[in-house]
Parts: sequence; C-alpha cells; structure tokens
Amino acid sequence: MIRVQQGALLVPQRAVSELQGGYQVAIVDGENKVNIRTVTVGDRVGSEWVVSDGLKPGERVVAEGVQKVRPGMLVNPKPYAAEPAVR
Repeated sequence: MIRVQQGALLVPQRAVSELQGGYQVAIVDGENKVNIRTVTVGDRVGSEWVVSDGLKPGERVVAEGVQKVRPGMLVNPKPYAAEPAVR
C-alpha cells in the first residue's frame, strides 16, 4: 500500500534513539545547545523515519554522535550528508 503524507518530516534513522519503548531525538537550538525531545515516529522510508509529533519543520536534529551529546551541551553543528537512497 502506498500513501502520500503531505508535509511529512523525515529524519535519518540514526538520529532517532529508542528508550523504553519511546523515541527521542537530540535537537540543536539557535544557540547551538542540545535538547533531548520525545517524538512520535510513523513509517520508515528507506533509512529515514517519518516523525509525526514532537518536531517542527526547520528544527535541527543530531544525526552523528547522538550517543555523545547531553542536554545543554554546546555543539558545533555541521550539515549532514545523507547516504544515497537505495532504489
């Protein structure tokens, strides 16, 4: 079954951490500080998750080094280079 979900937010699967049956992402705010946020994930599309709740368009998520970051930590974000989609 194929469906179209307008305005879906996709994040790399590696950016999403599972914790006790829930899911979290590390967000980088405008001051480059890390916040941990609970999200609701939907379908997986290739190597990405659809995030249906808990994330707004334009928010930056940590995709590399997720295990190393802690809330309030100052980071130097760099653009994430996604792997080519496998078709």
